[in-house]
Amino acid sequence: MTPTSGPVGKSLYMAIALGAFLFFGYSISKRARFVAKARSDNRLDKPILRTLDLLPWVVGNLRVARPRFWYSGILHTFILWGFIVLQVRTFNFLLEGVSERITLQKLGGWLYRPLMPVMDLFNLLVLVGVGMAAARRLLFPPKRLTVTKDGYIILGFTTAMMVTDIMANATKIALERPGWGPWSPVALVVSWTFRGLGGGLVKGLHATFWFLHLISFLGFLNYLPYSKHSHVLTVIPNVLFKSRKPSGVLEPIQDFETAESFGVGKLHDLSWKQLLDSYTCTECGRCTAACPANATGKLLSPQKIIMDIRHLAEDELSDTGASPEGKEPSTTLPQDVGFEPIWDCVTCGACMYECPVFIEHVPTIMDMRRYLVMEDADMPETAQATLTQLEQRGHPWRGTQLTRTDWIDQLKGEGFEVPMYDGSQEYLFWVGCSGALQERNVKVTKSIVRLLAEGGISFGVLGDQESCSGDPARRLGNEYMYQMQAQANIDQFKEKSVQKVITNCPHCFNIMKHEYPQLDGHFDVSHHSEVLDSLIAQGKLRTEKTNGLSQKTVTYHDPCYMARHNDVLEEPRRAIAATGADMVEMGRCRKQTFCCGAGGSHMWMEDNRGERMSHVRTAEAVDSGADVVAVSCPFCMQMFEEGVGSVDAAAERGLQVFDIAELVERSTTYSKPASPASPEDTPDT
Repeated sequence: MTPTSGPVGKSLYMAIALGAFLFFGYSISKRARFVAKARSDNRLDKPILRTLDLLPWVVGNLRVARPRFWYSGILHTFILWGFIVLQVRTFNFLLEGVSERITLQKLGGWLYRPLMPVMDLFNLLVLVGVGMAAARRLLFPPKRLTVTKDGYIILGFTTAMMVTDIMANATKIALERPGWGPWSPVALVVSWTFRGLGGGLVKGLHATFWFLHLISFLGFLNYLPYSKHSHVLTVIPNVLFKSRKPSGVLEPIQDFETAESFGVGKLHDLSWKQLLDSYTCTECGRCTAACPANATGKLLSPQKIIMDIRHLAEDELSDTGASPEGKEPSTTLPQDVGFEPIWDCVTCGACMYECPVFIEHVPTIMDMRRYLVMEDADMPETAQATLTQLEQRGHPWRGTQLTRTDWIDQLKGEGFEVPMYDGSQEYLFWVGCSGALQERNVKVTKSIVRLLAEGGISFGVLGDQESCSGDPARRLGNEYMYQMQAQANIDQFKEKSVQKVITNCPHCFNIMKHEYPQLDGHFDVSHHSEVLDSLIAQGKLRTEKTNGLSQKTVTYHDPCYMARHNDVLEEPRRAIAATGADMVEMGRCRKQTFCCGAGGSHMWMEDNRGERMSHVRTAEAVDSGADVVAVSCPFCMQMFEEGVGSVDAAAERGLQVFDIAELVERSTTYSKPASPASPEDTPDT
């Protein structure tokens, strides 16, 4: 017999349950309609792979339970798996309120009973998880975690659900001594405390705990849409519809003639996925803790930007119902979020990599940057100067005295002829603006072409026909200038029958490999670190481990656009190892690398607040004990060179900075005449 067997209990149950589910449906549908009416975004490709992604990222909880977050990983896994397993009991409980004859326990006892001890165990594990969460908030909250009453309310509801579930089962066992009692061991043990009480009292306690469990469950359910824990409801669709493209890819503005807005200036300019992101944020703070801008004292907090969007959405919902258009706001979204935070972003992707629920912070920030640039012409002076330079001279380097062919003339004077690309070669070597126009990076360019020639690579360069890849314009928010620049390059590549491209810049690599296809520019793009690794593995470059590098300790700085955005991790390390150098890692390396500070076109912008990221990263290189910092990005080269000159510990240690191509060339035995690297190009021995 259940507390709803009589007419009073049945009526009370139906009133509570029906009212709660109707209100829950209203709350969800209101927000769902709001999100669905936002800008379209096709996330329906590869449905099978998307569904399979739910196994590791939702069921397996792998992003939450990363080793360095072991404590929160354990507690969240206990709670998550408890909720998954206990849904069986919850469904049985709700059916029991209608009629005991239609419960899972009654109709499928042979299948339900073996699950009962598992569910009892997870009752306890959820309580352990709740206790761990409460202890962390009360005793040792991480700096990244914002402790609010909302979290305690959810923990209270969760505790109430687990306790009342155990107590309702325990009092039922004490009252009826059912045959299934031994299958619920935790409730069975607790039931012994009630056996000396009168039947009427136990029956009353059972009804009390039963209805308290109902109220705590329905209260929890209805609180979720209004809580930061709404991710309980949205995490599955957010993972299901996550981007399947590399994290460094930005989506284009498809049609400038018909676009209502360039970028995101209002809530309804956001896509439905961007709004869904805001309702999925767990406020764990991992994104902000990983953000190099935030870590160096800038105003950017990726978490705050996502939560600002959610709060604005909730405010608009309360004013207008379920329309993302609503009344015209008095401020733009970028104004609400803040000018500095939007411009602080270096697009390194650390926030996206750390997010346990796959929120896409960088594209959202960049969409607002596009609005500031293309609609409001509101940008830092240095950003404006860079865009002007790009428009007038086809490259972003103000003040350079070099031309795109000076390095070619220098090599020619040394007896090395650089081939011009004419369509007969297998590869186009894309030198890039930095590789041709910055003196320090010119040395890297010369090392690369000598190694390509030694390795038997058929390649050519464009010389003065080369222009900017367009990446600086796109990351500065001028999408129109980017598309004009990129389309000109794509047309030239097609005209010259280019199929394969080698770059020495991760930013050119990323944009040509992943973003040129958006404009029908499909090319096989490789970074020089990948090519050098392949040539060494094939024996086409013969490296000796008995040279001066064998006495050096080298640490490799992973560029964000290689490691995090493109998963190129081992190739550079293998190339360095082939030189005989002793390698050490910095504390933050591989996909947890710390940005040098040049990403997002900050190479040409000034820091106005806090420390320079390059100084922080240079100090980390010093702490590693290395003699040499190896890089594979011209921007990283520039930032480390400045950092070594500014960080006293680096200067005292005599820290040197070299591209991996320079290190490989230093250890390469040439089989044919080639201009050797000059002394200033190689590490001191």
